[in-house]
Amino acid sequence: MNREQYLQQLKKYLKKMPSEDYVDAMDYFTEYFDEAGPENEQAVMETLGSPKQAANDVLSQLFEKQKNPSNQKWSAKQLWGVSFLAILAAPIGIPLAITVIALLFSAILLWLSFILVLASLALAGFLAGVKLILRGVIAAPFSYGGALILVGLGVLMVGIGLLMLLAIPKLWHSMKKFTIVSLSKLTMRKKVSLS
Repeated sequence: MNREQYLQQLKKYLKKMPSEDYVDAMDYFTEYFDEAGPENEQAVMETLGSPKQAANDVLSQLFEKQKNPSNQKWSAKQLWGVSFLAILAAPIGIPLAITVIALLFSAILLWLSFILVLASLALAGFLAGVKLILRGVIAAPFSYGGALILVGLGVLMVGIGLLMLLAIPKLWHSMKKFTIVSLSKLTMRKKVSLS
């Protein structure tokens, strides 16, 4: 196989590439043969492998290039375009970001106030239960049935108050978890392709 046959077969394998990449690849191989000279054509073909192998190498490099656009540099036109869009988006984006942060802060305050209310109710229930128990003990000499009702209600209120106090750490843990997950979702970056 000579140089012309090699390049013809290579063209056949590379013809499905984008036109700019196709021209660049063919120019590269042509220059490679030109620099080696006619006496080293066989050595060049052995180095490159078969036309199919060379085409596979080129296509895999093109695929990697398209797969990892971060290696590509932005042109001035793209930079100006992104800058222009950022300036246009700022009047919308900044208030939107402030709104999202305010809503998240409001949700945290709502959770904290819910826990504070729950703690207040637990403490009030506990204290009301203790007071009912004391009233029941004081009322025992006058009305045995009334004293039992007051003591029973007092024990019930103390129990509800203690259960509510036990629920506060679990609610605190769930609020902390919700806050961390919300903040991580809010600040998570997604890769954006600008090609």
